[in-house]
Amino acid sequence: MTFASAIFYAFRHLSDTLQLIQRRHLGLVSAGVAFFAMLAIFPAVAAVIALFGYFTDPQLIQNQLELLSDFIPTDAYTLLRNQVLRLVQTNDSTLGWTSVISIGAALWSARRGVAALIQGLNAIYGTHSRGGLRDMIVAVAMTGAMVLVALVALAALVIVPILLAFFPLGGFYGVLLEVLRWAAALGVLVVGLALFYRYGPNREGVGRGRWASPGLALAVVLWAGASVAFSIFLANFGNYNEVYGSIGAVVALLMWFYISAYSVLLGGVLNSVMEGRHRKEVSPFVDEEPSDTAGGAAASVPSDE
Repeated sequence: MTFASAIFYAFRHLSDTLQLIQRRHLGLVSAGVAFFAMLAIFPAVAAVIALFGYFTDPQLIQNQLELLSDFIPTDAYTLLRNQVLRLVQTNDSTLGWTSVISIGAALWSARRGVAALIQGLNAIYGTHSRGGLRDMIVAVAMTGAMVLVALVALAALVIVPILLAFFPLGGFYGVLLEVLRWAAALGVLVVGLALFYRYGPNREGVGRGRWASPGLALAVVLWAGASVAFSIFLANFGNYNEVYGSIGAVVALLMWFYISAYSVLLGGVLNSVMEGRHRKEVSPFVDEEPSDTAGGAAASVPSDE
């Protein structure tokens, strides 16, 4: 491929991406996903703390949360940290062995954010939802998978330092531990997004996305950059507390969820455009444009039934 051809293909993909963003009302869909993510985050954290607390000290979750301080606005991070601290402190009494039902209820509540993101991806791909029961099963299964990924990453933070202690690493020990913390956080993000992009949209067989995709890379980079930029903006120019008063932290957290949802869905848009272009090149008689009516149906808010 010549340089001119590469520029042409890049411009065409960019043009298709911008058109799909407009057709699928990406900003509006992201707002819906952000709202349900706001409702789901604390039940999800409660479930992770309760399950992780059965095996080791859940204080590790609070320590790992500190990595988000560079990506979340200060007030929003404080709100999230305080809630995590409260859950960690009450883990032994309130979230003990009698909390199996509570964990199930937390996962059920957390599924709303997952269901919203799945429907957002369906809207992007222009596919119908799976239907009431199948939608619920997929959302619950993916919520459980996300919790499991988080638990595995946290377990690695417990086991690997013990293994490293047997090696004469000297001053490199602290460096390796810090790298491990970031690797665990990045691993949860990448694996979680890969699950969403592959199993979220209602597509089967050859239509199912790949584990590694351009949209995944775009979402990770865009999310990190936009989150840091938003935090810097609020620290220097934002006045959410002055405008919204006591709920300023809640508004900041909701805006951060909006930025996160937009980044993830934009990655889905890029995947949809590139996969559609590939299908068109392989089989010129395949319709490149997905149905808008299906996208409108998929963009509806997730049911709480």
